[in-house]
Amino acid sequence: MTRSSTLGKKPGRPNSSGAILTSPAILTKLSEIFLHPGQKHVGSGSAILKMILGSCVGVFLFDSRLRIGGATHFMLPFHGNGQLSPRYGDVAIPALLEQLCKLGSDYRDVQAKVYGGASMLSALRGLGSDQFGQIGRRNVESAFTILLKASITVVEKDVLGERGRKVSMISDTGAVAMEYVSNGNGN
Repeated sequence: MTRSSTLGKKPGRPNSSGAILTSPAILTKLSEIFLHPGQKHVGSGSAILKMILGSCVGVFLFDSRLRIGGATHFMLPFHGNGQLSPRYGDVAIPALLEQLCKLGSDYRDVQAKVYGGASMLSALRGLGSDQFGQIGRRNVESAFTILLKASITVVEKDVLGERGRKVSMISDTGAVAMEYVSNGNGN
């Protein structure tokens, strides 16, 4: 099953977030930037920002006024006493927002789309401990908390569950496509 903010929309027409959709021929000409855990990217040009998420969370930000977007892929919610790294949501999301601001964005023009946070390992799902079984949920909660504190509106989300996701966003339109990844038992 494929979920997308572009489902049911025709190329060239705005979707519900106001993004202008492009034809498949145009998409093949865009550069693709694949983000691994701990990476982020902001660009004012047109590119496809991609990531594959399990318990990690992907946050896509889009400034509709300037038509610039960015994304970060983080694997743990908080850095605690550890070294500051964009592998942590409390470091990655503020750093992404800072990059957007350096390009002229105002927080009032920025919207977020949040994906991931799955519970990928069945052996850990039943554990009530925050230390092991709940990392996906904790990642999602940290993303929403950080975005709320920064007054960034989350306009789209697909989080939690038991399946991974492949997610991509066109950086200058904000259009996102998402599909589930098989969990290994054919689902």
